[in-house]
Amino acid sequence: MRYQFVLIKGLLLGAVFLYHVMEQENKLLNQYGVWVIYALLFSAVIAQGITKRHKTLLLLIQAVLVIAMVSWFGREYALTLPVIFLSVAGSRKVKYPFYTAAFLGVFIYPDNMAVYILFTSVCILLFIQNDVIIDKYQKLLQSYEQNEQKLKYSMDNQNHIYKKELIENNLYFENKLLEEKGRLSQAMHDKLGHSINGSIYQLEATKVLLTSEPEQAKGILQAVIDNLRISMDEIRQLLRREKPDKRKLALLQLMTLCEECKKKYNIDAEVIVSGDNKSVPEYIWEIILDNSFEAVSNALKYSKCKHITIQIVILNKLVRCTIEDDGVGCMQINEGMGISGMRKRVRAINGVLDVTSQIGFCINMILPFSQN
Repeated sequence: MRYQFVLIKGLLLGAVFLYHVMEQENKLLNQYGVWVIYALLFSAVIAQGITKRHKTLLLLIQAVLVIAMVSWFGREYALTLPVIFLSVAGSRKVKYPFYTAAFLGVFIYPDNMAVYILFTSVCILLFIQNDVIIDKYQKLLQSYEQNEQKLKYSMDNQNHIYKKELIENNLYFENKLLEEKGRLSQAMHDKLGHSINGSIYQLEATKVLLTSEPEQAKGILQAVIDNLRISMDEIRQLLRREKPDKRKLALLQLMTLCEECKKKYNIDAEVIVSGDNKSVPEYIWEIILDNSFEAVSNALKYSKCKHITIQIVILNKLVRCTIEDDGVGCMQINEGMGISGMRKRVRAINGVLDVTSQIGFCINMILPFSQN
């Protein structure tokens, strides 16, 4: 923007110079001083546009050169006065009505008043237009900077919230894990502690009675066996009851995988589940989990992606699972051991696996299951 106006200013001075050449013809060719002053004037204008320092000094030099040219070589060079006057006025941020003071130079050059007024009017319009454009440009630039700062603040704030929530979630899961451990320990103690202690006491009594009262010892021994058998049944029931739900565990592992992608590789990954996941058998979740880990691993190795989506849609008698990224993809898909293993797992339940790579890489799985 600054260089563009320097060009306009130079063209205005050049127009004045050409006007003098046409007006004075051979007379100007012999005035070498005018050529020198014009050369210095153009140099000062260019220097003012290029450098960011000494603006006031360069404007002062331009004003001195113009005044010297008018004083030494005649009033006809007064056409250069509006350009320099408006440059000084613009640098001082004066109000636009003050620009009309440039018309006062007509008293210095009354011989061709119409040319002076016309040229000064053009200069004023160009300078005002330049000020308006620069003002809009600066406001637009300031708006962009403010929006950028707001966006940066918002991103930092979101990142802080995300880290805080992640820490809270980790603490929550750690607390739940400790609670589950404590509850399981208490259940084992309540259900099995007394039974096993009683069996130990009975075995010690059997050891004493084994020689003197063998029949009684056999009865006690049989009671211990029955008691331990009952305890084993209680252990099985307890472990069966405490066994984690495969569905919840699979979803938790998928979410953990997405968090690791964000934390370790700075890749946004998300899991989207729609439908009733309680109706999906455990073996379906195992296939989804194994194939998702394989697909995400391949994406991290080869795709150079920024986003990974795992979408699970649960319908009446089938599950559609789509794993896609926004990476580079490939023109020709060569199935290695990873994709072959995924296809084998899907075919084992009469499912279908499809791989495409138009934009990024996409794996679609159709997994049928029975309600029974």
